[in-house]
Amino acid sequence: MDGSSGTKATRRKRAMKALSNVPFFPSLITLGNAFCGFLAIIKITDAAFLVGSRPLTAALQPEVFARIETAGLLIFLAMIFDALDGKVARLTDQTTDFGAQLDSLADVITFGVAPAVLAKFMVDLHQPPHGDLLPSHPKFYYLCAALFALFAVMRLARFNVETPSHSEEAHREFSGLPTPAAAAAIVSLLLFICAQTDNREITNLLFSPTIYNSLIRFLPLVLFLTGLLMISTLPYPHFMNTVFRGRKSFPFLALAVFVLILGALEWRIVLLSLCALYLLTGPVIGIFRLFFGGKDSGGDGELDEEVEEEDPGGQGTSQVLRRIEPGPRA
Repeated sequence: MDGSSGTKATRRKRAMKALSNVPFFPSLITLGNAFCGFLAIIKITDAAFLVGSRPLTAALQPEVFARIETAGLLIFLAMIFDALDGKVARLTDQTTDFGAQLDSLADVITFGVAPAVLAKFMVDLHQPPHGDLLPSHPKFYYLCAALFALFAVMRLARFNVETPSHSEEAHREFSGLPTPAAAAAIVSLLLFICAQTDNREITNLLFSPTIYNSLIRFLPLVLFLTGLLMISTLPYPHFMNTVFRGRKSFPFLALAVFVLILGALEWRIVLLSLCALYLLTGPVIGIFRLFFGGKDSGGDGELDEEVEEEDPGGQGTSQVLRRIEPGPRA
């Protein structure tokens, strides 16, 4: 008993010591992520209060959809915070277990709960008494939204267990769809649906109301399937490292410029297209590896290789990162 009590006391002291020196600036950025997720949920409740039990009329729809858009954009703003907090922590050498746990808790709010609530609200707007586009199956719609949120929690917990290292090298590839990408897919679809109320959008000239209605009908299924992708073991590349890290070819640069210009003109279409393409990369890479085997270690960028070199100070060997430039392929 004395030994057990001593062990618990030691663990408690270690925990208190760790909490006395938490990373300040990276934690503020992470809390900005959680704050945006909270505001997104508040915006959804504002929209729900505005609708009440009334039908979603043509006069009411633009005001409600404007609040949905604001909630969706807040989730995308949170993704910027989520991308920055880890970078800042590594640059300032402030990577800690506290920061990792705080990041996961913030992600649960912003990329698990908020998108599920937002999608559920969009579904509710199109079933009785608000609309008649969807049949009244409240239990089924609740189930799809709840599974998305719970699968996001499971995905984040698994990530914390499988990725003990805080280094950037441990985040080159994900097992299962990352929760920010899952949230981006759902939110980009909802933002695209909201475009039907804006007559200035080219989207309304390219897509008929039938397309929007079909997307709304399939929204519960998309919510469920996206949740399944999160808890799958399909390989998903790290988007930021893949696109922005290392050297790229000239055609890749030209394509990036084209996408940026197109995104400035019709950002909803580009956003939804990019999210859909990223969702497909997991199954495509998984099928490729299933039939051809192995793990593709190639790429257009630079590779970091950890090697042992002689310490110039005469203290034996030390591990360093050596930059490897990709050579020409046959």
